[in-house]
Amino acid sequence: MPEAILIDTTQCVGCRSCQVSCKEWNDLPAENTTLLLGNLGLQNPATVSAKTLTLITYHEIADESAPGNLKYIFAKRQCMHCDDPACASACPVTALQKTPNGPVVYDGNKCIGCRYCMWACPFGAPTAQWDSFAPRIRKCTMCYDRTSQGAPETVNGHTLTTEEKKQFSEQEAVPVCVKQCPAGALRYGDRNTLLSEAKTRIKNHPEKYFDQIYGEHEAGGTNTLYLSSVPFTELGFPQVEAHSYPALSAEILHAVPLSVVGVGAILGGTYAVYERSVAVMREEALYPAVSDAAGLPAKPVKASRHHVEFAPVPGNAMNTMNVLLLCIAALGGLSFLLRFALGLGGSTHLSDTYAWGLWIAFDFVWISIAAGAFATAGLIYVFHREDLYSIGRAAVLMGLLSYSFVVATLIADLGLPWHFWQLGLQAPKHSAMFEVSWCVFLYVTILAFEFLPIPGEHWGLTRVMELWRRYNSPYVVAAVTLFVYLMSRNLVYTGLAFIVFGVLAYAFRTREGQKPVPIMLAIAAVTFSAMHQSSLGSLFLLMPDKLDPLWWSPAMPLYYFLSSVVAGTSLVVLIEMWIAKGYGRKLRVPQLAALSKITFLSLLVFMAVRIGDVIFEGQLSRAFTGPKSWLFLVEIAFGGLLPLALLGAARLRRRPRVVALATLLALLGVVLNRVSAVFFAMKLNGPMPQSAPQAYFPSVWEWGLSAGMIAAAILLFRLAVQVLPVLPKEETI
Repeated sequence: MPEAILIDTTQCVGCRSCQVSCKEWNDLPAENTTLLLGNLGLQNPATVSAKTLTLITYHEIADESAPGNLKYIFAKRQCMHCDDPACASACPVTALQKTPNGPVVYDGNKCIGCRYCMWACPFGAPTAQWDSFAPRIRKCTMCYDRTSQGAPETVNGHTLTTEEKKQFSEQEAVPVCVKQCPAGALRYGDRNTLLSEAKTRIKNHPEKYFDQIYGEHEAGGTNTLYLSSVPFTELGFPQVEAHSYPALSAEILHAVPLSVVGVGAILGGTYAVYERSVAVMREEALYPAVSDAAGLPAKPVKASRHHVEFAPVPGNAMNTMNVLLLCIAALGGLSFLLRFALGLGGSTHLSDTYAWGLWIAFDFVWISIAAGAFATAGLIYVFHREDLYSIGRAAVLMGLLSYSFVVATLIADLGLPWHFWQLGLQAPKHSAMFEVSWCVFLYVTILAFEFLPIPGEHWGLTRVMELWRRYNSPYVVAAVTLFVYLMSRNLVYTGLAFIVFGVLAYAFRTREGQKPVPIMLAIAAVTFSAMHQSSLGSLFLLMPDKLDPLWWSPAMPLYYFLSSVVAGTSLVVLIEMWIAKGYGRKLRVPQLAALSKITFLSLLVFMAVRIGDVIFEGQLSRAFTGPKSWLFLVEIAFGGLLPLALLGAARLRRRPRVVALATLLALLGVVLNRVSAVFFAMKLNGPMPQSAPQAYFPSVWEWGLSAGMIAAAILLFRLAVQVLPVLPKEETI
């Protein structure tokens, strides 16, 4: 049975021997403390940290029967060691693990420093070593190194008897805080036994105890249990829901492997149906039923899949705009280097309250707006929207650049990025971060495969193009099969993925004399994007206690995917307009009207799901009266309803200024939704005891890296279109 600690606050005298002995046993340095103001009294330091894993909190409680009408309660604060810990569920490399005998332990040799555990924990137990160049996570481990070692066979040459071993285990193989407590406020033992004892104390002394055992049901149950003479809210204990926090995200993530197979099969079937329809229409075009004026069969019409020629855009590479972008990109490069020279804590303003900051919000936004690459690939190839073919190359290029710089930003944000290889070795049960990491990595490779024919054909790389034609489909099969295996560790699911995508690759193989169509790459692009865009929403499922209910919902994975389509197609429209304006090119109104219609339809579905979910979850009144209602209404009105009105009519979609305004508003609406989830709608109370949260404003290097990555992406895009045939060939105006 799992072991636990029972903390009886009615017996604690506040001597802090547990706090001191914890520091001694874990070899922790002293804190630099200052005189605390407010109602913390004798408590110092204010919170747990990487240097203080257990903390005695001081509470003055009004009590007319006590001397001076006040009574003093001391509460030992430490990791709660949940039965189903959110921190361990969040960890993508199993650096945090729940042991069978109770404690949640940490292995710094696995940790990549993503700090997702810090935001996932509802109690604020994990903290980071911000003053270290290799910041690891620190938290109470219930002295697992002591309790797991058992009794020795001999002591000072004397062989211990069975009774002596039992006595040693009871007295020595216990957490050091329990051993050092002089007042008997701490008990260590079997959880069920301690629960029974706690209930007996409450029953025998109802005048002494408040009728609740904190930790019995909180977060699905914990291995740190508390008794108190007053309601726990008066001691600052968070009101945590009784269910397991990882249960919902685990259920959704378990559906990912079969979803990959299902999405791939649906996309393949859709492509086959459309391909057959196009083939029939081509046959009718080649052999029309009507005759010409002479009564002879009409001449066949040559069928062609695409009628667009691409060419580099002439221009001066060292123009003023490019120089300016280069300077900003250089600032980003300097910020990237200083992040490692100064350490994560020295280069950012992150803290145990804001473990995630500007870079994470930046990645959330950039990933969503870069969705135009998968959206256009799916439309052009799966749904045979050949009228959009002319914008496909630019969308893929921007997607490749965007995701590449997202990866660069993630490397900068990780505390221990040199442990990235652990993502390939570990097998977390249900970590959304693990799923997103692998999805993004594999999707970047798919984007690279999609873009490769452009330089390959332009520079005449015959051998490279031959390898691409031969291996792009097998690579998709291998990548998807690997992904399903990593997500499930199930050979049946893995085999099913291999069979389904293998059959698709064979069915859609390029026949002799045919021009290769990258349909498998398009299917993989949509599949991987659907998974990681939705899993960005899954990241927040562990945070119902922190994220405002107008943004937190079990449906977050669904509407994060839907909103990415809105943002991605909107950005593609805006990029096309920017290209036309910047290079003096003719604006392709029919294509923009067609794509803005897709933006309209996807936005309509997203708004229906977003608003319908608020109503279904019973939060409609909060949308008008809640503390964040203004933020929600701005997002819905200006980022949703107004763009829908502007794009709702076909005649309006043919007006460039209307389309530009509408797609910009739709894009900003999604950006606001993402930033709100990280900052504006997030209530962070800081580390345990969650009474002293810190403020956050990004450092100059955080701003510099973010701006530099954007500038570098735009600069490389501008240079690429001047060197490679990315844009359609046409006369300048």
